[in-house]
Amino acid sequence: MSGAVREGLRYARWMLLLASIALLAMFWPQSLGGPVAYVRVDGHSMDPTFHLGDLAIVRRQSSYQVGDAVAYRIPKGEFGAGALVIHRLIGGDGHDGYVTKGDNKDRPDEWHPKTSDIVGRVRYDVPGAGTKLASLTKPVDLGALVAGLTVAVMLFPSRRRASAG
Repeated sequence: MSGAVREGLRYARWMLLLASIALLAMFWPQSLGGPVAYVRVDGHSMDPTFHLGDLAIVRRQSSYQVGDAVAYRIPKGEFGAGALVIHRLIGGDGHDGYVTKGDNKDRPDEWHPKTSDIVGRVRYDVPGAGTKLASLTKPVDLGALVAGLTVAVMLFPSRRRASAG
C-alpha cells in the first residue's frame, strides 16, 4: 500500500472518529447528563403531528417559544404529577407557566408547566420507533436480540482472530 493511500486512510479514520463523537454529543441522553431525551408518544392528542407509538427526540433548551411542541412533566402537586406529556405551547411563559394544548384537542391543558418542568422541544419524530424500542424491554425480545448478536459474532469472526488461528 502506498504512503499516500495509507495517509488517506488514517485521515478518513480520524474524520470518522470526530463525526462519531459529534453525533454522540448531539444525541447523548439526558439520563447520562446530555441534552436529549427520547419519548414515546402515547395517545392521540397530538394527531396528526405525532402518532401513537412514534419516538419523539426532544432537546433541552434554555427557553421555549409559543408554538413549540414540547415534552414536559406534569408539575408536582397536580393530578398525574411526573407523567410525560407531549403538547404544544400556546401561551404563557416559562416563569409563570405555559399554556399547553394537544393539536387534536379542543381545550388547553389544566397543567401549566414552567421551564423547569419541560424536558425539551421536539426536534425529530421517528414514526413507529417508540413501539419498536419499547418491545426490546420485554425479556423474550431482549433475549432474542442478545442471542442473535451472539450468533452473528460467532458466524462472522474478526479478521485478526481468524488469521491468528
